[in-house]
Amino acid sequence: MKTSEILEELEQTTNDFSRVLDSFTPAQINIIPFENSWTAGQVAEHILMSETGLPGVLLEKTKPAERPKDEKVPEIEAVFLDFTTKLQAPEFIIPGNGPHDKNQLLMSFRKERSEILMITSAEDLTQLCTSFPFPEIGELTRWEWVSFVICHSKRHIFQLQNILEKVQGK
Repeated sequence: MKTSEILEELEQTTNDFSRVLDSFTPAQINIIPFENSWTAGQVAEHILMSETGLPGVLLEKTKPAERPKDEKVPEIEAVFLDFTTKLQAPEFIIPGNGPHDKNQLLMSFRKERSEILMITSAEDLTQLCTSFPFPEIGELTRWEWVSFVICHSKRHIFQLQNILEKVQGK
């Protein structure tokens, strides 16, 4: 995969996540759709919590990777793109109960993604980011971090679509 392709995929998942989140009414954003589920607002807050600080991780301490830039992508995909498994978010990215403001979430999400897109287009994606190891996987290259953002977004786009169906009564 080329840098232009990963950028395109990042833009696509950003647009898809924004579009689905924007499909909720302000009231629906805070409805618990079924037992043991987050609200759409909580899903969006979780995405923001997991990506806040990522621009710093991508730009801070890096070093040349002594492995392929995408070596850990299959592991990331296996975890986040298996929609049949329910994952437990680490404590530090569990969202609050709300209420959540849809417009504020959308604005914050788009701002954060804009920074990530800018870094992805400008920096060497083969560099290993050493300031924050990914839980249970270890240090990732910039390429792998962007792949995580894409896979994590896809997982939660799927989740948001399910929540939207439930709160709209479909």
